[in-house]
Amino acid sequence: MIPEMEHNLQSAKADTRTLHRQGPLRRFYKEHSFGYFLLAPAVIYLLAFQFYPLFETVRLSFFNYSLVRKTYSFAGFGNYVYLMTEDKNFWLIVKNSLLWVFGSTLLQIAIAIPAALILNNAIRMRGLWRGLVMVPWVSPVVIIGIIWKWLLDGHFGLVNYYLQQLGIIKEGIVWLGDEFWVWPSLLLSSAWKGFPYVTLMFLAGLTGISKEMLEAASIDGANAWQRFGKIVLPLLKPIIFVTGMTQIISTWTKFEMIWALTNGGPGFTTSILPTYLYTNAFVFFDLGRGSAIATLSMVLVLILVVLYTRLFRGGQDA
Repeated sequence: MIPEMEHNLQSAKADTRTLHRQGPLRRFYKEHSFGYFLLAPAVIYLLAFQFYPLFETVRLSFFNYSLVRKTYSFAGFGNYVYLMTEDKNFWLIVKNSLLWVFGSTLLQIAIAIPAALILNNAIRMRGLWRGLVMVPWVSPVVIIGIIWKWLLDGHFGLVNYYLQQLGIIKEGIVWLGDEFWVWPSLLLSSAWKGFPYVTLMFLAGLTGISKEMLEAASIDGANAWQRFGKIVLPLLKPIIFVTGMTQIISTWTKFEMIWALTNGGPGFTTSILPTYLYTNAFVFFDLGRGSAIATLSMVLVLILVVLYTRLFRGGQDA
């Protein structure tokens, strides 16, 4: 047994001496090559389908590149200057984008909190209701948009029909054609589509809150609102932070609901940066200006994320 152990020890020492005689790059390659081989597909995917399109978008934003006019020339910051100083619709569309993102996210959270609290209780057929509440989220966005377009139709929509039957309105409202009602309609449809995901996140957080803590607060005389405000809500803050950020980013980049319902109209009333990007790049085929809109949109959402993070942390510190 001892000679065998001595032989293994000598072999290990020999391997160590061999590694030391080799160059540092070769040693690094031998030690880590398999791990990098496993990472290679993910790295290639990111480079080919994420970083290269991003780089190409930023590059094209500095060119006058129109497939209609067949022009391709260096413009410097010309596209950016035009958008921010000469384009009459750009700042309206930025304002619409902020309204779309924050209005939809806040409405989703406002609906998801009571929904999660209800589904966290021991109600009958709780598993069924938890499954049904996820239906809007797993359904395709365009299909949801078409359904809401039928519901909100000014002449034959079910929303107008039931509101008239209840005596709330006398005449049908053109929900998607009226400048006053179009944004509430869009935000409601977007919130209905997105709130199940937020509900699922909050429900996961609620299941991690100790029932003994809530029972102790109840014994001490705290009512339901006090237990929610003093215990449940503070413990949900990390989940609210993460969920709010993901919804801000996802809502900023998704325009299918608006495109299916209004195509950005009437006029530019409901246009947001992604729809404006789509119109410039793939309707008017002005790839340079479309790339500039995409780059500005990316910068704006990064600023929003930074501000959101600072404001949330500042609120927690306070």
